[in-house]
Amino acid sequence: MYKIGELSKLSKIPVKTLRYYDIEGLLPPDYVDDLTGYRYYGAAKLSDCYRIIALKELGFSLREIKALFSLPKENFSEFLRAKEEELHILKKRTEERITILQNLNATLKECMSMFDIVIRKSDELRLAYDRKIVSSQAEGEKILQYMQHTVPEAISGRRTVLIDYETEYRTENFDMGFGVEITGSLPKSCGLAEKTLSFDGETANLVCPASKYEDGLSALHKYVLEHDYQITGPSCKIRYEDSTVEIKLPVVKLKGFDVNYNEELELPFENDEEAIGHWEMTDFLPCREMFHPQKQKSALIEDFVNGLYFLPGGEQYWCFGWTKGLLLSTCGYPARKSQNPYTIEKIGGETYMFIEFKGPNYYRGGRADILVFRKRDSNAYRKQDIMRKDEIPDVPADDRAVLGKWNVCGLVHSPEAFDPRNPCPIIPFDGLYWRSAEFLEGGAIVNQFMNRSTDSLYTDSPDVWRWVTGYVICNPRVTAGQYVLRRFEDTAYLFVQWKSGDYSFGGTEPCWYVFRR
Repeated sequence: MYKIGELSKLSKIPVKTLRYYDIEGLLPPDYVDDLTGYRYYGAAKLSDCYRIIALKELGFSLREIKALFSLPKENFSEFLRAKEEELHILKKRTEERITILQNLNATLKECMSMFDIVIRKSDELRLAYDRKIVSSQAEGEKILQYMQHTVPEAISGRRTVLIDYETEYRTENFDMGFGVEITGSLPKSCGLAEKTLSFDGETANLVCPASKYEDGLSALHKYVLEHDYQITGPSCKIRYEDSTVEIKLPVVKLKGFDVNYNEELELPFENDEEAIGHWEMTDFLPCREMFHPQKQKSALIEDFVNGLYFLPGGEQYWCFGWTKGLLLSTCGYPARKSQNPYTIEKIGGETYMFIEFKGPNYYRGGRADILVFRKRDSNAYRKQDIMRKDEIPDVPADDRAVLGKWNVCGLVHSPEAFDPRNPCPIIPFDGLYWRSAEFLEGGAIVNQFMNRSTDSLYTDSPDVWRWVTGYVICNPRVTAGQYVLRRFEDTAYLFVQWKSGDYSFGGTEPCWYVFRR
């Protein structure tokens, strides 16, 4: 599945815009990681992105596009044909929009059919190499031309290489690697580094004319996603003398999800003084090589606003504990217990932690993601020091409209985003933890939750939860989640803020559970 940055890069829609589309219910992710909140998108979402772009070009508002997306496919097609007829009577700009509409699907299919994509093990390349952050693609081309003239002709090969270290769409400040193939030892006098470009595992490959590079790259990404491959590194563009290019994308084949995979977390504690303290997230990468200390590439860090705390003695908070060299975590549905190796490095006067985090792809036979954190301080925090606490409202429990039993029907980002026809856009219903709530007179609540280990319901202790007018209060976490009553089509719905560990320790804004009486 695509990470949000990957979808941004392919669709050329900024990450912030994709986030906004999710909040508006226009382009929800297919999967959201329970722990980090990271969004993952299936192959169909890339086509949806192209449809949204085309419809915006045609002058549709987001509200109108959302309404169109809710139509059955046959009705949607009929609408497009009617719109095409209308556009024929407009002037030049309208004719351009008609062309976009007519060619949209044909272009997508053509991109897949015109390229011969092969999955194979790739040979190594020895390069004269440099890596820079450049303001534009044109600047990158000048650097590569300069390198070609710098490398002695006697050892210069016939190919040049561009390595794209970006993880999302950008219009400037590109993190790029530049290489010229060499056949012998590189003299120190040329001022370039020597690098062996190698691939750990297989690559997805295609060869195309240089003029078709963008189309080829899109087709390659679409192919690997539709055929269940995980992208594990930066794409490489290898240029030949005959104006053709070979595009290589490191990949690993994914298998079925191993729901029973768990690792032992009851480990003897070994201290690591360098790890203790507060770490802020700076990057989220497919591999360590893509990190650049001067370039935070991923906007996904916004979902991990409070970073990580390594508490003295390995004390567990939220779903994290630790021992030397390992971040221990319990997260996901079904619950996943994982040992996530970490290393600490000092780079450019800063201390960084690199965590090989075992996300959803790992449990399908893929690779761990690389989470990068920068040291903020070395304070010996305790759990109570870092927990976010709400001010508990001092009001009576006298709202009779909320009394009775409510059954959960969904989870949304806000009550405004709720659609009775699609009540659970964040995660599938069977992934929901809270299942029912019975509001009793006097302020008591009887809640039922799903035990993720046994896949059975259980009733929480009555001293954990209570309610007052306008709020649901959880005592252990000291949270006060608002509740809102609304009606849709003569049906009463109850929206309750879910202030889990994501809120108490992660610093993220709460989602809302949706209940129906």
